[in-house]
Amino acid sequence: MDRLMAKFTFATGNVALLKRIPLYLLGAIATFVVPRTDRVWVFGCGIGPGEGALPLLRQARERVGKDVRLVWLATTDRELRQAKDLGLDAVRKFGVRGFWLTLRARVQVVTHGQGDVNRYAARGGFLVQLWHGIPLKRLHLDSPAALAAPNPLARFLLERGHRAIGKQIRLFPVSSERVVSRIASAFGLTREQIVVSGDPRDDVLLQGTPRERRERARTDLVDAVGELAGGPVVMYAPTWREGAGDPAQPDSATWRDIAAWLDRVDGTLIVRSHPLGNGVYEAGPAISPRVKLLDVTVRNEVTHLLPAIDHLVTDYSSMAFDFALTGGTIVFLAVDVDTYLNTRGLYEPYRAFTGGRHVTNWPHAVELLDQLVRRDPDTLAAAEAHVRWLRDEHFDHLDGHACERVLDEIAWRLDSLPSASRPDPGPLGRGRAALTGIVVEPDRMIATLEPGADEITALGLEGPRVRVPGSSTTVDGGVRAEFPLLTSQWGADGLALPSGDYRLTFGGALPTTRVAVRVQALPDVTHELFHAAVAAEDGGLVVRIGPPLHADERGAANQKALRREYLRNRRPTPENAVYFESFYGRTVADNPRAIARVLEREHPDVRRYWSVGDRSVAVPPGGVPLVEYSREWWRVRAEARVYVINNWVRGTYRKRKHQKVLQTGHGTMLERLSRDRDIGRRRRLTALTQSYRWNALLAQNDYSAERFRNSYGYRGPTWVTGYPRNDVLHDTARAADVRKIVGVPDGMRVVLYAPTWRDDRDDRDDRVDRVDHLDLEVFAQQLPDDTVLLVRGHSRTIEGGNDVNGSRLIDVTTYPDTGELMLIADVLVTDYSSVMFDFVSTDKPMVFYAPDLAHYVDVMRGFYFDFVAEAPGPVVETGADLLAALTEVDTVAEKYAAKRAAWRARFTPHDDGAAAERVVRRIYGEGWLG
Repeated sequence: MDRLMAKFTFATGNVALLKRIPLYLLGAIATFVVPRTDRVWVFGCGIGPGEGALPLLRQARERVGKDVRLVWLATTDRELRQAKDLGLDAVRKFGVRGFWLTLRARVQVVTHGQGDVNRYAARGGFLVQLWHGIPLKRLHLDSPAALAAPNPLARFLLERGHRAIGKQIRLFPVSSERVVSRIASAFGLTREQIVVSGDPRDDVLLQGTPRERRERARTDLVDAVGELAGGPVVMYAPTWREGAGDPAQPDSATWRDIAAWLDRVDGTLIVRSHPLGNGVYEAGPAISPRVKLLDVTVRNEVTHLLPAIDHLVTDYSSMAFDFALTGGTIVFLAVDVDTYLNTRGLYEPYRAFTGGRHVTNWPHAVELLDQLVRRDPDTLAAAEAHVRWLRDEHFDHLDGHACERVLDEIAWRLDSLPSASRPDPGPLGRGRAALTGIVVEPDRMIATLEPGADEITALGLEGPRVRVPGSSTTVDGGVRAEFPLLTSQWGADGLALPSGDYRLTFGGALPTTRVAVRVQALPDVTHELFHAAVAAEDGGLVVRIGPPLHADERGAANQKALRREYLRNRRPTPENAVYFESFYGRTVADNPRAIARVLEREHPDVRRYWSVGDRSVAVPPGGVPLVEYSREWWRVRAEARVYVINNWVRGTYRKRKHQKVLQTGHGTMLERLSRDRDIGRRRRLTALTQSYRWNALLAQNDYSAERFRNSYGYRGPTWVTGYPRNDVLHDTARAADVRKIVGVPDGMRVVLYAPTWRDDRDDRDDRVDRVDHLDLEVFAQQLPDDTVLLVRGHSRTIEGGNDVNGSRLIDVTTYPDTGELMLIADVLVTDYSSVMFDFVSTDKPMVFYAPDLAHYVDVMRGFYFDFVAEAPGPVVETGADLLAALTEVDTVAEKYAAKRAAWRARFTPHDDGAAAERVVRRIYGEGWLG
């Protein structure tokens, strides 16, 4: 069977797009000369006659009459024949007629892009972009992969091109309010360009009775692939991977196992590769006739066939959303979650999309399918509940009339309806609950709601790392709910919620975010600890929590004025104070915190300011929280005599004559830093500029002192004092309190998993999620019963990550002091993190879990020495090997005792519990503070 190989990639497509710029310009000139007519509409689709364009054309035939010519524009001769066989008026889009018809057409309907019609004549038409499914994967402007280009100028031009095309879109129908913000962001659209009408391609899944839909689909499926067995029909539909092969493609042994299971259940497996997919599946039909390939050359679209499918197996495909309308169950098979999320990114957490039940190999997928076929009560109930959640969250219209609503909207926007009123969208979903009132107070939010089709239960605000449970009472048939806006964390009380978006959720095990907002003026208030702006967004309610900046401190214009004032203040009054900053204000921790402890004890007269991103960051007693970018923050940065920081000095900094900067760093390095890597001329210069701002550099040992000096071109004083942050490792009396705060039960052994971050994980908002090569919840259960797993993400993952918790699993990423976690840990698991150089001073065992070792060394960072040869613990690359090492941890400790001793002599000779005292004495000895 012929297959369409995946020759297209974003990079090659973007290069071709740039080369066509002159043709676009010539075509644009023609659009200014040739007038458009309402009597011609053109339709096109990137995969041939199908998607939403085909049913919309057919519906338009019945609505607009014979006076309007409805033309299908075909790319290939095959597509042209196919369109004519369907009874369509069709021409080649790249011919003279295709160019002319597009040039004249008032309405242009596409499902992929302007290239679905004649792209050179599209400017100025009424462009209707139907797209081809609810986006899960990040698109266009939201996806660095989609903007892949050979150089920054080309990327700039591509981004401008995408935005220009977005401005030409006059109408973008979507399935629900939940999808609106994704489309607006990806295409650069305004809300006015988007209409919640339902997706025309899904009408076929909602029209008629379920039995009629199944019979129609089954007849066409048999016509496409041949007779089906009497048992369940399963479809495997992986998504596109930009030209790469399907990593879940079964090998011969796996195909035989799949075939054996199909024999047992009398089933059929339909393999449907993505139209641009690059999987090779011919081995399946060769092994068993029960495996059938549904190639794009046989059916270019399969939406209408979905009612014939009992179970879908997919990874990240938007087909899962469409399939949810059929009521069938889904098995999510994704072997490359970590890699795929890093290269493409998703609009919602993969755990939410899958219901937290994805598997990573075919044996587990077949096991789940078998449980579904046997109707195992727990498995079936969970799968069916999740399918209902996908449907109810992502579809606002379930009546099969999306095409009619889209045509109504086109007619209204073209002013061709007799009435000037906008079309009524009709009832949404199953009957949403409604928000009728909301108030934000200094410590809580109060909301009133009216129930919809379902009872309002388990109210909460879901946000970054925090779920805020609500309490509710019934009042006059409605619900009055209260949500605390202050929280406690790791023993600190009265903290603001971490900055971010908090979505109102309710509904129990599968909570919904969908609620109709009937309040016109939503609160936007600033209290002492936070700023809160409430918004109706994505078909629900969002409470946007931020730092407590006042109106004259928020926004680019106000910050520009404050910075100007800061720079002009050339002779500020020096204050005998220390400005502390740890990890850019994400936390109060590390070397700066240890130094502050000694200052508090020995020099309480010195004012200790802490720069914090918001008031969710707990500041030690006696310290003064300083919200970054506030007016006071700018003042202290000009007046404080000493800076103690473990991150780069911010670009807004201007050093005064009275100021000294102590750069403490935040770890001895294994991986290459800064100018020791190939980072480009611009970043090398930035690194060098940083070092010029430091008056002294703190180092844990002679090794790191040399590496810091070389990598930053630093020539100033280096204080090799040991690391203050490790002083706590000698305070064994503190361990019991830490275990209690963290929640470690008495008698439990502690495994601390603390991976570093990855340079290639930053998304466009500079947020990074935790490195997760393990299914942590499953792995925690596999550890011995007397063991609890603490998960510590890098500080860079605090903002973008999400907590994971389970039985014997505690996420401690936001815990302020890594040293205290090392104090209670019995064994450390890390990859390449500098925490290894701290933990070795405890002489407790370490295991190095490095599944991406080759990539990290050869592509990303590189090491300063042969880590595998010198590591003071086993270096493992699989979860099974890691589990084996932890199960035999006493043997590991004994085997690597000599290497740990060598590391202590080399890396921690000064970590004796008094490093912070030495640093403070040095500060006063140098006369930095009086």
